[in-house]
Amino acid sequence: MEQSLFFNILTFNWPEEPVTLYFSDTDNGMCQELYFTLFPNEVEKLFPNIVRNSTNKLYTTFGYAADGFKPLLINLKADNPDFAKRYFNNQINYYFRKVADKIVRTGFVNENQIWLKSSSGSTSLFDVYEKFSLKVQIALVSNYPEIVLSYDGQSKICKQSAAELITTISPKYFNRVLHNKSFYKWEKCQENEFIDPENCFPVINKELEAALGIPIEAPSRENRYPIYLRYIKGFYSKYIKKEQFGRFIKLNDEGFLAVNPSRIDTTSEESNQLLFGNSQPDTTPKYALKNLKPFKKSPYPNIHLFFIVHSDDINHTFTIKDHFENGLASFEGMRSFVGLHFHTEEGFSIVFKDKDNPITEIEKELIKRSFDPEIRYIAIYITPYGKFEKDKPKREIYYQLKELLLKRRITSQAIDPKKMVEQGLNWKYSLPNIAVAMLAKLDGIPWRLNTPIKNELVVGVGAFKHVDIGVQYIGSAFSFTNNGRFNRFEYFLRDEIDILAGSIGDAVKNYATVNASPDRLIIHFYKTMSENEMEPIIQQLTDLGLDIPVFIITINKTESQDIVAFDSSWNGLMPDSGTFIGIGRDKYLLFNNTRYNSGPVAKADGFPFPIKLKIQCSNPELTKDTKTVNELIDQVYQFSRMYWKSVRQQNLPVTIKYPEMVAQIAPHFIGNDIPPYGKDNLWFL
Repeated sequence: MEQSLFFNILTFNWPEEPVTLYFSDTDNGMCQELYFTLFPNEVEKLFPNIVRNSTNKLYTTFGYAADGFKPLLINLKADNPDFAKRYFNNQINYYFRKVADKIVRTGFVNENQIWLKSSSGSTSLFDVYEKFSLKVQIALVSNYPEIVLSYDGQSKICKQSAAELITTISPKYFNRVLHNKSFYKWEKCQENEFIDPENCFPVINKELEAALGIPIEAPSRENRYPIYLRYIKGFYSKYIKKEQFGRFIKLNDEGFLAVNPSRIDTTSEESNQLLFGNSQPDTTPKYALKNLKPFKKSPYPNIHLFFIVHSDDINHTFTIKDHFENGLASFEGMRSFVGLHFHTEEGFSIVFKDKDNPITEIEKELIKRSFDPEIRYIAIYITPYGKFEKDKPKREIYYQLKELLLKRRITSQAIDPKKMVEQGLNWKYSLPNIAVAMLAKLDGIPWRLNTPIKNELVVGVGAFKHVDIGVQYIGSAFSFTNNGRFNRFEYFLRDEIDILAGSIGDAVKNYATVNASPDRLIIHFYKTMSENEMEPIIQQLTDLGLDIPVFIITINKTESQDIVAFDSSWNGLMPDSGTFIGIGRDKYLLFNNTRYNSGPVAKADGFPFPIKLKIQCSNPELTKDTKTVNELIDQVYQFSRMYWKSVRQQNLPVTIKYPEMVAQIAPHFIGNDIPPYGKDNLWFL
């Protein structure tokens, strides 16, 4: 069935007449600041000596007169589009604050996020709020100005004020607080004599959630597309499709914007193909592995498995070993599923007694063990604490043990025994994921992309922000050949741009040592790459004597405040996997999921939202070549199929996902560095 796609976008008309707006070169404390990129086209009529550079600012009240502010008649349609966006965002802000009387939070580019108290989910500790964003863009997917209406999920706000909470909870856990329908940073509140802590109500973040003892909720696997659409339709009907809103912005009548068919394309049929044992093709790992076996077994003839377990959980080791060897229901065991043969030596496993501080005890036992260099070891850690453990020191044990083992060139696999017991027979669904991850950690290849080998290098750079330390770490450069074969990675901090460039240069040099120099370098980056970040990379290639095109593909999740699309021809509303849509300025939405040809989608496979791609190139003309762009999008899609922590397809490619996973773990290691053995092993799966 042909898809019928529409965006979460509303279009509106330009004002029929020019509008009179007011400007000054002096701040009166009641206006908005404009940087030079936002100056209206004819502002020199008011301020002949104005210079458009980064040192200059103007101020505007927009539509009302004030002392010292000069009027300027502006045709918004013909004026600076960035200024027009600021004007329309201001109109939306005024409507929701003054007319609709709602809580409005203003974002980085002055988009508006509306907070509505929910009628359900609140407790004695907190109120639940539903969040909606309205972001203005100018004619990116239509011939009109546009409003992207997104549902941003829920947030919780304490019912107790900051003044009340401080008696039992440290204010170090406070970040943002709500005060009289406005949000403030808590530390700024202390500087403002007009803000009273008795009327500041903290927004609950992860740290405050743990301090308050609020249970961490596991992410839902429900199909979010119908839920999301229901929320934005309800918001549209209640607040936007109103005569009052039309006095500020006059919407077009058609509602949510249909996607023009000329913007829609799909990845190639071959991009779903993977290669398994004996290079046999298939599309679905969870079935293909059972029948076709992995593309390449572990190269190690001598694999020893040993357990690290608390004394209370010893019985679980026998259950796990039995399931690994003999299977559980439809899972037929490690040998049958991924060709993994292992030996467990009697008396070699480690049993520790101190559940809350086991590392010293485990390290002493490791020192006693004799590790044979002819044997490849893998440790199975039976963790006493689950993934959502709220106590930070208990969560840290997992990372400390990972590091301890990596220093001894030992990879490991953690298993939560509580989860295993709770799932019972259903743990058979977790075992294939564990098997695939263990095979990859032991240098096997579960599957490979079914794509012709090309002389090109793909490097992925991802990031993860650590709230505890306020630093964003980057795991990079993860380098791959175009068929998905992992080479190696380096790891460093966000602000180490020169090291990033050097790491990418090293990846190219190492590739060229084994192969010919690559014909092109493709970088999958977690954000738009600036000229400052791109320049040292180009210099590295120049120093290597390589004059090759460098493609940078920015890959972002579209979880909130962004464009998504729906397929009204399918009950689940999620567009087919491999669908991609042009959304202007070298940007695309790409849908990675398990909906193929309108077939059923298993709940366990998830219903991921699309990812957003932006394609840049050192030679900008190459981004206009349709064949090249389609190849690059195909490649992003294919790399989303190379995730070896699960047999299910992911929406993020491993070029972004793997570095993000490393960046999430490595800051917990001593010295924030990874033992050398961990640089060419997939230990983090």
